[in-house]
Amino acid sequence: MTNRATTSLRLGTVAGAALLASGCAVFSPVQTDLPYIPADGSDLTMPGLDLRNLVVVGEGEGEPGVLVGQVVNQGPEAVEIQFGLEGATPVTASVPAFTGDALNDGGATIRLDSVPSAPGTIVTLAVVTAEGGQNVVSVPVLPPDLYYAEYEPEPLPTPEPSATPEASATPGADAPPEPSASPSTEG
Repeated sequence: MTNRATTSLRLGTVAGAALLASGCAVFSPVQTDLPYIPADGSDLTMPGLDLRNLVVVGEGEGEPGVLVGQVVNQGPEAVEIQFGLEGATPVTASVPAFTGDALNDGGATIRLDSVPSAPGTIVTLAVVTAEGGQNVVSVPVLPPDLYYAEYEPEPLPTPEPSATPEASATPGADAPPEPSASPSTEG
């Protein structure tokens, strides 16, 4: 084979390989065309309300937790939202009209008294509003590490024992009279 034929064969092979490699993209969808959640948490859309990047931060099963995320109220009125986990007392939060604030902005923390699962699992969160009714969303439970360290749940306050009346410290004070055993002098 001549030098010219070898060069032509090499160029043809390179051109064919480039054509085949570029043709692979024809059968693959562009990844950015597919919707996805670019965050740790879950999203929920309700009438007039969007909840984004919902995450429960907790240290262990049965321990207190904190709900983290963002709420976007697209309506002209404030919305009362109730959040609840299985086995925990529901918590209510108010979201002002036309806002898109984080759930924990302004010092208000959405504390959950008990998280039913350990970090690394998924829990079912019930979200209730007057307009949207009850909706459920699967939410990850994450440990209070890295950028969730600031949301570490504080332990619940322990109830102090109530004061009980104490017995009198003075002997004989308010004590009932004791019967005396004196010998009988009948005779």
